[in-house]
Amino acid sequence: MRTRFFTLCCLLLAGRAFAQDLHFSQFYHNPMHGNPAATGVFRGDLRAAALYRSQWAGVPVSYQSFAGGVDWKAIRRGNNMVSLGFLLQHDEAGDAGLRWNQAGFSGSVAHALGTSQAISVGFGLAFVQRSVDLSGLKFKNQWTGDVFDPSLPSNEALGRRSGLRPSLSAGLNWHYEPTSVRSRFSAGVGVFHLNRPAIHFLEDRPFLLPMRICLNLQGALQLGERLDAVAFGSAQQMRTAREIEFGAGLRRILSEGPGSETAVQFSLATRLADAVIPAVQLERNNWTLGLSYDVNISGFDTATNGRGGIEVALVYRTLPVPPVKAFKACPIF
Repeated sequence: MRTRFFTLCCLLLAGRAFAQDLHFSQFYHNPMHGNPAATGVFRGDLRAAALYRSQWAGVPVSYQSFAGGVDWKAIRRGNNMVSLGFLLQHDEAGDAGLRWNQAGFSGSVAHALGTSQAISVGFGLAFVQRSVDLSGLKFKNQWTGDVFDPSLPSNEALGRRSGLRPSLSAGLNWHYEPTSVRSRFSAGVGVFHLNRPAIHFLEDRPFLLPMRICLNLQGALQLGERLDAVAFGSAQQMRTAREIEFGAGLRRILSEGPGSETAVQFSLATRLADAVIPAVQLERNNWTLGLSYDVNISGFDTATNGRGGIEVALVYRTLPVPPVKAFKACPIF
């Protein structure tokens, strides 16, 4: 029967999953996920990033998440710049292998407001997919009374096991970075799933993916010759689901000079009503390695015993020496 227990569980799980996109604690290393206008907003010419997250490994419905992206500054013309990016995401959870896949492109146009700040607008087009694999599940109808027989039919009706739809996004970002100090600040807002794509498994129960609104703030303040204070925050809303994370820390420069630039950063963040997140970050020349761990403080800590998820981020930026030009380039770019 269509109304059996498994179908009900599927609807509850799908409803919760559809109401939220995947998330990362080190969201500052995954900027295009929060704002397409953040494409190209970084020091350097090209940036490539990869993040991996393993959450709730101690419970049966563990989550495995991956994100990879690359963006680059494609065109510079005076006080204007065009940047392009590509983002790939994957998330999988539970015995049913409920998956979220997303692949798409983003682009931004930035305009310098003087020598220290710039404003950019961005747009994105992605293809999002939900899928489920029922082969790992057991059903009541496969129980003979004495043993479980996987060859028996489950008698569960699921209209389709995969859905693929386009998704549109847009954003606005402001970036401040003077040339004389290491201090910098960014603020932006992104809106995703503007076209409300329909992704669902049961044909008679369509579900329109809610829009996700994301606000991101990041900043660094130079305190001394080799010491910076850093702060960051993110707020997301997707239908009734809400997530707020913010934190701060210190960044210490260990060595300077061509080929030997090294810095280490320690921070502590919190995701309200969910987790406390200590993180460490090591920077070496063009490379950045970030490691964080979620200590669960939500009501789910009874099952997790406080264990949330480990997350690893790896970022590479190209920092070439620009050629000598006949005109003076805008310093912010």
